[in-house]
Amino acid sequence: MLGRSYLALLLLPALSAPGHATVWQRQRADGNLEFTNAPPRVKLAAVPESEATRTSARPHEHVQAASRIDSVMWTRDRADGVSEFTNLPPVGRHWKVLFRIGPGKASAVRGDSDLVPPHDSSLARYHRFDDHIRDQQAYFAIPQALIRAVIKTESDYDPNVVSSAGALGLMQLMPATARAMGVTNVWDPRQNIMGGARYLQTLAKRFCRTPTVGRGDAGGGAFTCSDDEKIKVLAGYHAGPGAVEKYRGLPPYETTRTYVDAVWQRYKREAALSAWVGAAPWRCDDLCLLTSIFPTSPCPRRAFRSGCRT
Repeated sequence: MLGRSYLALLLLPALSAPGHATVWQRQRADGNLEFTNAPPRVKLAAVPESEATRTSARPHEHVQAASRIDSVMWTRDRADGVSEFTNLPPVGRHWKVLFRIGPGKASAVRGDSDLVPPHDSSLARYHRFDDHIRDQQAYFAIPQALIRAVIKTESDYDPNVVSSAGALGLMQLMPATARAMGVTNVWDPRQNIMGGARYLQTLAKRFCRTPTVGRGDAGGGAFTCSDDEKIKVLAGYHAGPGAVEKYRGLPPYETTRTYVDAVWQRYKREAALSAWVGAAPWRCDDLCLLTSIFPTSPCPRRAFRSGCRT
């Protein structure tokens, strides 16, 4: 049984299994809604199929609302085959955590859940912000490959994206974060990139504690980021630094884990490609081939300068 109607509706497709296509509901005296896919012994109202379908098509609306109240969902299977779900601390045996929903950006389910999704699909978008991405590295020392991975994951290089959690622009800054980073116009690509890079630098200073090896003095007390610490930085960017400290690493939020994995894989590809491109001279046909395979790489600009056409 469920303690909140919107969380219950979110799980209706899971309850509507073959053989029990109908889901029944009733509202208890305390205001909570109960749902079941087993033929009820008491009077319950059938949930319209269209309502269940409509809810399953846009679950992010309920996830977003739920994250403001309860962040953990529990489940258990009864001996009679009925699955129970609750977002209230359960009483009884055999309950296990189904998933956790994080705060802020971590509560958002990306993709078609964006309030304003990305619309720009041109290859040119990958290089419209090259100067800003290069400049942020000079100011905040965040690798360009990491910034590109974040932008690709967050907004697909469209500066007008708005997420279901309220994150804005290229690097999907939450309004409070944007203000704290000195961003006065979140829709300005340069300000958004600079604000996101500054926030990543702030998180790096908080989580990166690997000593920099220097000459004679072990780096003079400076620190760099290990891979594990970079994971913490990315998790903090998505779920907030408090969540990272609370769980002593990557929080158990499904959305955050998916986000960090996506950014990390893109970052490694971008970094490897940048090193590869800069390590050897390239023929025009090499650059054109790389352009078609890796549209976010530096190759399109080089290819254009070399007279290539992709």
